[in-house]
Amino acid sequence: AVKPANAALKKKTKQPLMETQILEHTVVKIGALLALGFGEAGSKIIGKNMEQSGDLNPLASGDKIMGIYGFCDIRNFTDTTECLQEGVMVFVNEIAEIVHGMVDAYTGSANKNI
Repeated sequence: AVKPANAALKKKTKQPLMETQILEHTVVKIGALLALGFGEAGSKIIGKNMEQSGDLNPLASGDKIMGIYGFCDIRNFTDTTECLQEGVMVFVNEIAEIVHGMVDAYTGSANKNI
């Protein structure tokens, strides 16, 4: 009898992770969440601050920069949510794609969607 091509892909028994692996995965997840929370600009600022000694220095001098900040609000979002129900995320993602596309086109950096 000929074995199917996917016979080699049988379920492998998963070995439990060692505690150090669990800690490493947790630290990576926390780092990703912090980067997401601080945004691209915040991550760069903190990285630059910590690169000298490895510690965060809250009194380090910074750089003055000029910036333009924008805010986009979906009017009557509660009503929209009630009308679209499951489709509301598609609607929100379409708006985000337009806004982020324009921000990227003008060399900006979209920081957060709230």
